[in-house]
Amino acid sequence: MRHGFLFVLTGIFLFGSLLKAQDREILRFIYCSDVHYGLEREFRGAVTPADSVSRAMLASFRMLEHETLPEDGGVAEGEIFGKPDFIACTGDIANRMENGVQTATESWEQFCRDWEMTEGIPLYLVPGNHDISNAIGYPQPLSPERDDASAAGIYRMMSHTSDDGTFDHTVDKTHFSFVMDSIRFVFMGMWPDSHMRAWYENESWAGDGLPVMIFTHDPPDADTKHFTNPNGKHDINPTDKFQNLLSDTCCVRNVSQKAENNWRELEKFLRSHPEIKAYFHGDRNYNEFYTWHGVDGTISLPVFRVDSPMKGFDSSSDETLVSFIAVTIDHEARTMTARECLWNADMKPGLDWGESRTIAF
Repeated sequence: MRHGFLFVLTGIFLFGSLLKAQDREILRFIYCSDVHYGLEREFRGAVTPADSVSRAMLASFRMLEHETLPEDGGVAEGEIFGKPDFIACTGDIANRMENGVQTATESWEQFCRDWEMTEGIPLYLVPGNHDISNAIGYPQPLSPERDDASAAGIYRMMSHTSDDGTFDHTVDKTHFSFVMDSIRFVFMGMWPDSHMRAWYENESWAGDGLPVMIFTHDPPDADTKHFTNPNGKHDINPTDKFQNLLSDTCCVRNVSQKAENNWRELEKFLRSHPEIKAYFHGDRNYNEFYTWHGVDGTISLPVFRVDSPMKGFDSSSDETLVSFIAVTIDHEARTMTARECLWNADMKPGLDWGESRTIAF
């Protein structure tokens, strides 16, 4: 199976007659998350597995190459979107292996096979909570009890390491960055916990003055149960219900409480790094463009939450709302527009535009 296409950095694509004459080059990328291979949903008149839904979404990515952006005041409005410079997908490649859901191994194999459709376009991944739970266990029984295929596959793919048959979530962390058009794109695993923040601080590029866009799975106010169990043996068990997915021990002892002190640490980190201009995440499965002010209201960070093609909060019951985010950046003007791209609005192949947000950075 070929995966080399996933690592190719191609720089900025120029599209000649596809684009209007313009003074600046525009960086373009597609953002999606939570594809959840192993599930089924009602889609275009039939109960359809996730691999088929993903292939339909991937086909819509290709349609963007000839799609005109809306006249909404955003970056590159009225222009053809063209071929994206990269695609970002922030996890939950597999679904958690409960209730007869297929294994992470099967899901990862399907994902790699289907997403070869992105050949020639760099693809960047981080794991989600389902990928990691499959690898390390969960408070409720899984079948099989462990399968690290998607979590380990993402780690090896993004760190360019070979499969040596071992994967240790406590040390094998998916984090990386790259620079394109004088903007640094930083991928920080499932959430910017203390391990990820230390990695960021210790990188040679930290503080180089470039604007930074962060990609991760969890929102800034990460789910309490995703933190490490503060009770007893600090293990994963059905009584405490903590999932031990993040390196930080939870500041509260019950998953029904808010992990505000953990979130506060992220707020402090973001306040100390004003070069971080935007935060992209999945997990809660609907499109939302909002501003996170932190627990104490000391920051104003633009945040972009994206829908899931399989488990969308709204789109799982109304397939006409299923969407991903198309992003355009004018790096000279330091402006970015994120647009909700509805790719099944008529329950057949086609694209429509929903909400958009433009930020200056």
